Amino acid sequence: MFSILAHSLLKPKYVAIRGLRSASDSGYYPEFVRRAAQDARIFANFKRNPTYREVLEHVNHEQGAQYLEQIQKKWPELINDIEKFKINDKVGDPIRTIYPHVGEISPTTLRYLKVACDLRDLFGELTAFKVVEIGGGYGGQFLLTDRIWQLSSWTVFDLDPVLQLISRYLECHLINSVYKPTTLNRFDSHDAKFDLAISNYAFSELPKALQIKYITKILCKAKRGYMTMNSVKIAGDGQNITIEELRFHFPDLLILDEEPLTSVGNYIVVWGQ
Repeated sequence: MFSILAHSLLKPKYVAIRGLRSASDSGYYPEFVRRAAQDARIFANFKRNPTYREVLEHVNHEQGAQYLEQIQKKWPELINDIEKFKINDKVGDPIRTIYPHVGEISPTTLRYLKVACDLRDLFGELTAFKVVEIGGGYGGQFLLTDRIWQLSSWTVFDLDPVLQLISRYLECHLINSVYKPTTLNRFDSHDAKFDLAISNYAFSELPKALQIKYITKILCKAKRGYMTMNSVKIAGDGQNITIEELRFHFPDLLILDEEPLTSVGNYIVVWGQ
């Protein structure tokens, strides 16, 4: 009921034209994000808002425990430094839960750390990497990755309202490297080169036309890639790009299991190991 009420108080102002919307772009999400970026009262607890949590910040306690298990297995040293990563919970008032040896922390923060573990396992240390991210959320993946490695830069692509929120969120912290928020249309990719491209679900939620544009303009400029996908591997309706179509652009593409599996059919694609 509260979620319905929250929607009723929002009138979508930003809605992409048909065929160019992400699966999570109902019009309500980007409008709420725009307000959160501009209104201090909304920004103060935006991570708890039902409209926002329908798209992001919805990792539950059980999933957080599974992410924690993966971190302890892959890179236990991160747990020893867990307090410095709790900085991601200082802004936006996320829902936190308590875990053994970790204390109170947002499950979403544990998910970002688990992704960092995956990146190190697959590609080694990311020091001096130029990273590009498709779909930045509020900037949490960058914030925590920036706490682990001295990156060269982090370019993030998203909708205009989301980029406003990312900038407001990250400007609440001291960043070690450099972040560059932009849109696909504004980015000059002619001489672009990236060491790593990542996307936590966002790429897979895009319609095929946008996916292809991101591949040709951005992803093909990256030596390595890591994308968690929540679209079917073989798309019979033509709404999303298929694995075979991805492999045409990235011949060494590998398909990995998502651990923990957050939804039936999810998987991870990587290239450039």
